[in-house]
Amino acid sequence: MTPERFSECLKLLRWSQLDLAAALECEVFLVNAWSNDMEPVPEDIAAWLDKLAKAHAKAGIPQNYKGVHLKMKIGK
Repeated sequence: MTPERFSECLKLLRWSQLDLAAALECEVFLVNAWSNDMEPVPEDIAAWLDKLAKAHAKAGIPQNYKGVHLKMKIGK
């Protein structure tokens, strides 16, 4: 996985490097090394990220809630 694809996958998932490190329960320094091409992204991680990113992109985001605000009734 290229650093560009790695970053693209994180962007599609709306994850930061810290989020990925938390999900994997590893140090953020390792994730940063993958992002900066200092270490290769392991094949299982690359396949997993790619699969998640593709599923997220395919599912899309519901648009019915864009700009919607909660209307609260105070007191009755």
